[in-house]
Amino acid sequence: MNTIAPHLTVATVLAAGHLGQVRFPDAARTVAQPAGGIATAVILLVVVFVAALARAARGLAALMSEFLQLAAAMMSVFLTIVVAVIVAAILLAHP
Repeated sequence: MNTIAPHLTVATVLAAGHLGQVRFPDAARTVAQPAGGIATAVILLVVVFVAALARAARGLAALMSEFLQLAAAMMSVFLTIVVAVIVAAILLAHP
């Protein structure tokens, strides 16, 4: 996901360059030039959005990883306490 944004940007720039080289008839040229600029702007906005989404997903994955590490540490401490209580109860029950 994080490598798609540069590729899309390069493809957009190359496509915009090729759009400038195409020879349109006079009637189509007046429509194609603004439409090409708008399409390029829309594609660039999509690329920026996808890049931001990828960055947010990476941050969320890191947050979830830290949360799971914390949960594992807490579970380890809890199980240690449970085992200690069970051993203490057995030792107190049998003199």
